[in-house]
Amino acid sequence: MDCKWTHANSDAIVNCSGRGLRSIPRLNDSVTNLDLSHNETAHVSRTSLPKHLKFLDLSWNKFKALTGSPFVSLTKLRFLDISHCQLRDVDKGMFGELYNLQYLNISYNRELGFASLPNITFNLKQTKIVSLDFNGINCATGIGTIIKRHHLRNIQMTSLKKLSLASNRLELFETGVISNLPKTLQIFSTAENKLTTGAYLLEFPSMPEMKVYNMSFQHPPPKYPDSIVNQCKEKMDENFKRPDLTMTSSKFEFNWSFLLPPNLEIYYAQSSRLYVKDPTLSANTPNLRHIYLQNNFLISLKRPIHATNNRIDRIETLDLSNNFCSHMFQLNDGQYIKNLNLSHNDLGRDFEEDTDGIICRTFISLQVLDISFNEIISLPKLFLKNSNNLKYINASGNRLSSWIVDIETMSNLTLLDLSENKLATLSTDTRSQFEKAFQRSNLTINLSGNGLSCTCENQDFMYWIQKNQNHFPNIENYFCSDKDIDIEFDFKTLETSIDKLRKQCASYLFLYIGSAVSLAVIFSVFIGFILVKNRWKIRYIIYKTKQRFGQKAHFKQISTNVNYDHDAFISYSGLQLRFVVDEVLPRLEDDRNLKVWIKDRDYEVGIPKVDNIMNGIQESKRTICLISKKYLESKWRDYELNMAKVEGIKDRGNLNYVILILLPEVYEDIHMYPNKIRDLINKDCHIEYPNEPCGNDDFWDRLAEKIED
Repeated sequence: MDCKWTHANSDAIVNCSGRGLRSIPRLNDSVTNLDLSHNETAHVSRTSLPKHLKFLDLSWNKFKALTGSPFVSLTKLRFLDISHCQLRDVDKGMFGELYNLQYLNISYNRELGFASLPNITFNLKQTKIVSLDFNGINCATGIGTIIKRHHLRNIQMTSLKKLSLASNRLELFETGVISNLPKTLQIFSTAENKLTTGAYLLEFPSMPEMKVYNMSFQHPPPKYPDSIVNQCKEKMDENFKRPDLTMTSSKFEFNWSFLLPPNLEIYYAQSSRLYVKDPTLSANTPNLRHIYLQNNFLISLKRPIHATNNRIDRIETLDLSNNFCSHMFQLNDGQYIKNLNLSHNDLGRDFEEDTDGIICRTFISLQVLDISFNEIISLPKLFLKNSNNLKYINASGNRLSSWIVDIETMSNLTLLDLSENKLATLSTDTRSQFEKAFQRSNLTINLSGNGLSCTCENQDFMYWIQKNQNHFPNIENYFCSDKDIDIEFDFKTLETSIDKLRKQCASYLFLYIGSAVSLAVIFSVFIGFILVKNRWKIRYIIYKTKQRFGQKAHFKQISTNVNYDHDAFISYSGLQLRFVVDEVLPRLEDDRNLKVWIKDRDYEVGIPKVDNIMNGIQESKRTICLISKKYLESKWRDYELNMAKVEGIKDRGNLNYVILILLPEVYEDIHMYPNKIRDLINKDCHIEYPNEPCGNDDFWDRLAEKIED
């Protein structure tokens, strides 16, 4: 036997599904869960099943009839599924022997018919039944069926919580069927039938515990070609006589109290072919939370629903989509509605005329609003004035050319769908509101399917789109409607397209002015940089030019003789004058017969200081700079040093013309030499003055050699 065994806690679970079994395999009594679905089994006997079963699935087999007492020994069985088994006959009290039975599914045995229900339900009051599924126990095609009182009389005294009668061509309940259903019933489904109105509607308030009622998808057409070739014939009641159904149309108007179970929470009536126009309704359902009425014919809802004793004021979900509705009532008690779907209707005119926000004025808890595909041309600014808790607004598929609805107070709004409209641009005020929402709640906006205006007149909007493109999902699919601009605008390459638009729209005058100013600034910066970088060379060239052309008498003519008037030009700060007089002059002039130029002795009276400096530099074989801390801080010494370097480069051919004497306070305390002397130090154009007297003679000998070299 090819079955799968698993164990969970104290349960032994055996899965024999889809094995092609023609008979039930022998299993020991330890098995508690058995799945025999999707096999070819046609018979079940009393001895073929383990006695301690709790779960048994026999669906999708070929049982034509259940006779005898095949389940009598299964006293612990809780779940039994015999759906899709081609059953036609079930012996009376077959399931009443299963005292612990809670869930019974006998659905889609099309030939059972409602006539089999008395046998199936007999003695179920002795069980613990809570759920019955009788879906599809009548043929898919044929005239409408009716449930009579005796069909479900046996379940009246049970503790049933769920009853499903879907897909049975059910057209009518006999009077007394609904009122005699178990009072414990919480979930009731009559979906996919062809219900008509009748007196049974007055009995719904007799179900005090019902929370969910599903009557959706009424009048579903049978599948083709099954509806033609199907030979199904369900079992009929003996002496059956077709009742006189005078109310066969689903087109009706409610002009009376809408009777529903008092504790109903969810009401499904979608696709039920309800035809309603301006009804006068009243209801008493204090616990009703969710209503689904989509895909019907609620043509007009001008009149509001009146709550009996103010007991219908806590609805949270209301779906009225796809109802061909052209007029909307003013819901006076909508303060608890969180999800409202009005899409695929024709409410545009009502919304456009609601300048004071009357329709939605009570929707203070609204979080999701869908008004898509309603032929809306414009929405008033105050349309949602009280709906401050909105998170999602869907206004797609309309004819909106602008958006002026005030969203200033919607602090939770995260998605606004304006796709498939006629929006070419957004006003400055609207963009300002959206920018605040971007920061406040990270709002995203869908503008796809709108022909945006990509012209110069609308360039501010296009720049705004580019700036906030992260808030526009699928922006690469946006497109332009304008053909009067000479550029190809593609949102897939938004940055490039915006640049093209900006260039196309720029005024030539402003372009020229801007270009001229930009070039002037760039040129000025460049010239300034060149002047600063080469300021010493420029000064030197000016001096040489003046000297060459003899513009002033005090300029001496440039000599081509290699013999100089002085051996060295001494550059020093004023604080080093004593050092120059006591050390430099005696050591170089007295001891070594060298002639030096110092400013305090050799300045020519009546000649400008700058010219004296240049004359001294040019008339000297070498320039010697006494580098101290004060020297490095002096602007005039900076001038002398740089003029000497330029002289060395331009006229002498190298920097060896300049000799730096680094005093101890410089080379001992300064870890990083300034740029003005670093190049000379790197070229070894310096001598360090010793801080010990014993090294003085050697220092002056080395200096004299450098001067005379």
